[in-house]
Amino acid sequence: MDSQQQKISHLRALYHIACADEILTDVEAAFIKNVAEHLEIPLEELSQLDPFEPTLELPDREYKNYVLFHRLALVVMIDNTLDVREKQYCFNLGIKMGLHPNAVGEIIDYIAANGTLDSKPSEVMAIFKKYLS
Repeated sequence: MDSQQQKISHLRALYHIACADEILTDVEAAFIKNVAEHLEIPLEELSQLDPFEPTLELPDREYKNYVLFHRLALVVMIDNTLDVREKQYCFNLGIKMGLHPNAVGEIIDYIAANGTLDSKPSEVMAIFKKYLS
């Protein structure tokens, strides 16, 4: 991601998906914390995350959004529970990101079927490529 605001926006989106079922599990919180560390966001920022609708600050290149969406879809299944509210919110975020609706739905279904550990980035990219025009 290109800017600090984009990184924080991404963390907020992850948090909002995780809270869509009104339960933030320990594994969801740990995943978000790991993403924050990977993005070099101070952990104090996590205490400022709120359940309100995040404003999306997106990179200027579509291919960068693919990686972001993959992470968003992973948080849906990180606790090994597919909640329809989390799934729907993730789908809606993918659409707001300007991603192809069929790709978004297929990626969420792929991760739901394979789990987070067995979902390969190369497979997610193959799904996105399939819908490029």
